[in-house]
Amino acid sequence: MYSYLRHRGVEIGAYQKSARSRDQQPSAASPAEPPAAERVATVTLRLAVVNNSKFVRGRKRATENIERYCLEPYGMKRLDAGHYELTIPYRSDDELDKSVHDLLTEISQEADMRNCFVEMGAWEEDTEKRW
Repeated sequence: MYSYLRHRGVEIGAYQKSARSRDQQPSAASPAEPPAAERVATVTLRLAVVNNSKFVRGRKRATENIERYCLEPYGMKRLDAGHYELTIPYRSDDELDKSVHDLLTEISQEADMRNCFVEMGAWEEDTEKRW
């Protein structure tokens, strides 16, 4: 395809997102409504990864993958055995609920890929909100 384009005299360069500049793009928030300030929630996660049966292996790899791919983006700090402290940015309570729900779903799916299941609970330190 590129050889055809070169044959036709089309200049092939680096990908550019848009012809419009950034200041011409419409803003997402309406002018009457000020943007919500981003807050940070400190969430404690209790996590136990267990093999589905005694004939399968994968608990260690599942735990490593969960820590690496699911928890590290939230600034994971390992507390006691099976407890983690996460910092989750959010703008509204609904967004925080969705973020935590998505995280718990992703953790469960990662364990399921390694023939394991998880027992977990999450709560916010300041408000005692639980998921």
